[in-house]
Amino acid sequence: MQELEQWLKEIQDYKLPRWENLPELELYRDQLLTLVERYIGPVWIEDTPVVTASMVNNYVKNGLMPAPVKKRYTREHLAYLIVITFLKQVVSMDEIETGIMAQTRQAGGVELAYNTFCEKQEASIRSLNQFDQTNQTDTSSLENLLIDMVTRSFSTKLITRKILSIETSAHMEKKGK
Repeated sequence: MQELEQWLKEIQDYKLPRWENLPELELYRDQLLTLVERYIGPVWIEDTPVVTASMVNNYVKNGLMPAPVKKRYTREHLAYLIVITFLKQVVSMDEIETGIMAQTRQAGGVELAYNTFCEKQEASIRSLNQFDQTNQTDTSSLENLLIDMVTRSFSTKLITRKILSIETSAHMEKKGK
């Protein structure tokens, strides 16, 4: 439990760069990958790379992010890649596409959608430190905390998928009209 508490303290002040802090210069793919690793690395606990060149190629091929222009990537590509990297831990690629389209449409553009995502992600990470204050179950052991977090994760994913399903249906209805 002490190790978990220490880690939670370490990530308490985690910040993603806002749109205006993303590089304005065009980047090569290696530079893009390095920046994503730098921005997401502090909260990445998987045994896999944060992002790889083949992942970027697949995201472009599948329409999740725009294609580079003359092998150069912009801050828009970087923003997309940061968001996709977080979301792919939770939802499918189709759901990511639906979510990005819905958020970008609602926000009125990539810049505001990205900044909103950053704010929400940071707030969510900060809220992890509140689990013992808001939790009604016994969190004195890692085992109890684990089952609590797993069940919360399922419930959160459940509502996320329902919202994405509603968004997909609404988008299809608009296309059909």
